Amino acid sequence: MEKGTLVEFRVQGERRLAVADRPEGKKNWWVVDERGQSHTLRPQRVEYTVPGDYTPKDIAGFREQVEHYLDPDSLEVAWELLVEDAASVTPPELAQLLFSEQQPPMCYAAHLLLTEDRIYFKRKADGYEPRPAAQVSEIRHQLEVETQKQRDREAFMTRLQVALAGESVAWEESDRLRFEDLEKLVLDPERTHRHAQEFLASLDRPQTPDAAFALLVALGCWSPHENLFLRRSAYPSSYPQKVIDLAHQYLTAPPPDPDPDRLDLTALKVYTIDDESTEEIDDGLSVEYLDDGRTRLWIHIADPTRLIAVGDELDLEARRRSTSLYLPTGTIS
Repeated sequence: MEKGTLVEFRVQGERRLAVADRPEGKKNWWVVDERGQSHTLRPQRVEYTVPGDYTPKDIAGFREQVEHYLDPDSLEVAWELLVEDAASVTPPELAQLLFSEQQPPMCYAAHLLLTEDRIYFKRKADGYEPRPAAQVSEIRHQLEVETQKQRDREAFMTRLQVALAGESVAWEESDRLRFEDLEKLVLDPERTHRHAQEFLASLDRPQTPDAAFALLVALGCWSPHENLFLRRSAYPSSYPQKVIDLAHQYLTAPPPDPDPDRLDLTALKVYTIDDESTEEIDDGLSVEYLDDGRTRLWIHIADPTRLIAVGDELDLEARRRSTSLYLPTGTIS
């Protein structure tokens, strides 16, 4: 290395350009960056050199020239030209291929493109070799998945902030999975629940079961008096979506009635001995006035099998439940 050489090195992972000023001992050099700060560099810390007679004041202008050539799309073009022969390439060679010249800003731009690339090239000795086409395709797919996950996280955080502000939100199915992680932290606090704790940490909230419970309440997922004993039990307190969908489908378009003797008495007004909160009406009475002056009393008995086929989702869900659970807070059927 000679005085005036432009060198690239890193400070806490950040790229830094500086100009060689004077030697320090037998191998090290003092360099001065564009901020006027001096650094002592061992040869191992130098990642790239640009020969020339530079001064620290030249660094900003050099960066501006380099920016002009930093087009990541051009790297794909180079890869397509080199992949068939699996030919490795150095930054100066890539600069010649892309820009038809090997001026210092072009060579340094090629160096940046190669070292920042995650898709097309990998380091091998002093050069970079093109990855096989199959590997490039797989990496592209992985990056697309990561990008989509990041978009999903950002969209979820937006919905979360809206909900915490007290506004209604249409949650996605993936959101429910995140809430389930919080529920697991509350219901089984003795175990480690990494996803829930990371989620709470991202919101600057304590990574505790109490904080998870408070967040579930704030989001409207749970009530302040949520029955945790019931939640910890195996008793289902809600219906799977596919069961709900099938119930709506049968109510909208009932399946064929297997009983040819069943009468359609839906025109009659039915009375039951129940209060307004009753959801399961098992039986009722109705009165029909006949043309000959007689009165007919109908006794109606609920027959859920009219809308349930043996082996369908409604039937299987009914078998799993078998009975109703009566609690101070309500009944679960």
